[in-house]
Amino acid sequence: MAENVVDQVIARLRSSLSEHYPDRGACKAVRLVGHTPKPEHYTYDLVGEFAHGSERISCKVYRGKSAKDTPKSLASREIANMTFAYDASIANKIGGIPRPLDDFSDLGAVVSEKVPGVPLQSIIMKAALLPGYADFKVLNESAVNAGEWLQRFHKATESGSIVVDSGKLLSDLEAVCALCKSEGLETNEIQQIVNGARQMLTKAKKSSPAVASVNAYNPLNIAISDDAIFVCDLSKMLRADMPYHDIAYFMAAVEALEKYPFCNREITSTLQENFLQAYGITPAERAIVRVLKMQTLLSMFAAGREGKQTAIRKKVMWANVMKKFIHEAATRTLSSTSNAA
Repeated sequence: MAENVVDQVIARLRSSLSEHYPDRGACKAVRLVGHTPKPEHYTYDLVGEFAHGSERISCKVYRGKSAKDTPKSLASREIANMTFAYDASIANKIGGIPRPLDDFSDLGAVVSEKVPGVPLQSIIMKAALLPGYADFKVLNESAVNAGEWLQRFHKATESGSIVVDSGKLLSDLEAVCALCKSEGLETNEIQQIVNGARQMLTKAKKSSPAVASVNAYNPLNIAISDDAIFVCDLSKMLRADMPYHDIAYFMAAVEALEKYPFCNREITSTLQENFLQAYGITPAERAIVRVLKMQTLLSMFAAGREGKQTAIRKKVMWANVMKKFIHEAATRTLSSTSNAA
């Protein structure tokens, strides 16, 4: 089914692609050069061959396994998100968003320019596995670029303000804690987390800018190319959200890498701090970010290990590792004496 969709996409691109790349001349061919299967979609790598050079193209084809949405509705939503974000990035000269190429939502497909660069997570892992890797210069510069780009994107898409509902933030955190209890999180640890969050929220701002939130701003979804930042996936973007969700999601995703024994605290804490300083977050905003970051980490714990379990031993090992990690993260993030976000 997905291969048939790609064939139709290629056929339509042959006749329209030269309009998107007028400097390249006539489109001679569109070739499929690779694909990556994922739980909810396939990602296909295409190359458009022109009279004067070539261009790489990304084609995402939804599988249709969503219980709530059809491939057409998922593709239509993502294309709308990408178009909105791309237009905002061009108007404000911030870049970082792939250009959508035509509307293929009728096929359940999203077609755009191929995002260049290396995933930020690959850079983090390289720094962790190779001691002395460029004195972490590349990693630290990437963190700064990621923070600066996100701040510019949020500013470019700002549309009013949102009331910060501390009560809802706390109740959402308590709900996630309840899910983690079934995974082995102790009652006293849950109480420590909730009490710490309650104290943090007394310092929180009462309102927030309403911005477009990527809602998946993490090292796997960010590509680094020289000094540029690119966001790969905008399928979960929200048009009017608090900016703190993106910040907290990034921070949690970076800190969660500590579950790997070779990725130490020095690497993740430095990366997070460089990111925060580049974004320009205030002390009052840090309180909200700390609570949302803890909620995100707990959600990761509650979700468990992804993929099939080949043995119960692996599931137990995963739970034990994450339990220890969550305990340490809660102590750092929600302690009244901690300065870390």
